[in-house]
Amino acid sequence: MKQALYFGVLSVLLVGCSQFKTNKQTVPIPINLESHVQAIDEEAQADAPTPTPKIVTSNSRTMLLGKWYGIRKTNNGGQKEWLTERSADGTYRVDFRFTAKNGDVRTQSEVGFWGVSGGTYFRIFRGWVTIEGMKPADPTKADHYDAYTIQLLNDTYFSYKHVNREHVYTVKKMPADFRLPLNVKSESNEPLTFSY
Repeated sequence: MKQALYFGVLSVLLVGCSQFKTNKQTVPIPINLESHVQAIDEEAQADAPTPTPKIVTSNSRTMLLGKWYGIRKTNNGGQKEWLTERSADGTYRVDFRFTAKNGDVRTQSEVGFWGVSGGTYFRIFRGWVTIEGMKPADPTKADHYDAYTIQLLNDTYFSYKHVNREHVYTVKKMPADFRLPLNVKSESNEPLTFSY
């Protein structure tokens, strides 16, 4: 968050400085910069040309292993956080934490398969993690299969765009011991294993 705020402030300063060279009018600086950082980042992404991924599949697959954290505001004023852990055997687990505008928190954990082919990242959702074990998902539902165009992948950030819905997600690599706080009701204490 500090880095996003830093870039937001830097962007505002650069826009302000450019006024002296070009005589263009600048947009008034918002009082609460933190709430506008995401909007500034999304505008910058919209203006920037989409880079063509030039990543060797085996390298990108290795880079995606481990834990990746994402956070974004929801349309109803809440917040969605997720932590995806990808394993070398092609399985993944993603823990979601939804915080409503009123502060209520709901969590959910999902599992499935993942992979990379060229510049495409894909996932196959197979079910939910519950205290009783895994609750399988319906494999005939098209929504349980997703493909994403890799827009950026390095040791720190992974940005990917959903092929159909065109949503862009950006996540940050996290240390192996990082955990997303989950409600006890939805967290399984047993190691997750599944096979098909």
